Amino acid sequence: MIEFRTLETFVWVAQLKSFRGAAAKLNTTQPSVSQRIAQLEEQLDARLIERGRRSFALTEAGRSVLAQAERLLRLRAELVASVTDRSQLRGTLRLGAAETIVHTWLPRFVEAMSARYERITLEIEVDISPNLRERLLSQQIDLAFMLGPISAPSILSRPLRDEPIRFFASPKLGFSAGENLLSRIAAFPIITFARNTQPYMRLRELLSDPHLPPTRVHASAALATAVRMALDGLGVALIPASIVTDDVAAGRLVEIDCAAGIPDLQFVAGWLASPDTSIIDLALEIAGSASAGAAR
Repeated sequence: MIEFRTLETFVWVAQLKSFRGAAAKLNTTQPSVSQRIAQLEEQLDARLIERGRRSFALTEAGRSVLAQAERLLRLRAELVASVTDRSQLRGTLRLGAAETIVHTWLPRFVEAMSARYERITLEIEVDISPNLRERLLSQQIDLAFMLGPISAPSILSRPLRDEPIRFFASPKLGFSAGENLLSRIAAFPIITFARNTQPYMRLRELLSDPHLPPTRVHASAALATAVRMALDGLGVALIPASIVTDDVAAGRLVEIDCAAGIPDLQFVAGWLASPDTSIIDLALEIAGSASAGAAR
């Protein structure tokens, strides 16, 4: 009889295209994974994987078995979920988050997860979205809240909330309400997100206008650093509006109404398909509520 454990092993080998990767995912050894695959091939009397020194491919039989195995594992997960108290689910969710989310609705998300699912442990990594994408693809994290859209076809995604991004400066720089000239902003250093991020690259495109003066752009992976530099009058910050609401209200920062702005940041939740996404499904439900609450 074919065991679910064997089918799950085959699915992970097929998805990761690696016996070693599947072993790490299942917290077992590579020889154990190889043994399970060999056993499955023997039980089905069919070769499922073409193995080469530098190549990996499923046979026609392997592709058919993969589709059926994924369906059976989904049905098992649905069966278990239908009779299980979701509040009693246990496990670890490795979560990656962009820093903008850390400064806005991530605390609300963590609080709700802890209150509803006491047995689920969160391991949170904060990084720029391109790095989160790579960590997701390499199975280092299970779920990522990051900038979209996501180009990798193997990553499933769901929209979260859009985040307005605006120019802000200390009043000591002399900006007045209603000013909207990019040339005036470009006369100062501009502080923004890290290199290789969407906001940084879009800002560079904006500043490529030959009519603008040469502009220094200070890139920072820490938004708190960008805010601090703006407060100290060291330049104009291009940052998410929601993280400086209090500073604007208190008059410590002024929003510069620049007509040539940057499009709003589109945040999404991203994850890889898996035989069992029970914990991810719970997290997505709470993330939707937490991010919507941050927008109010």
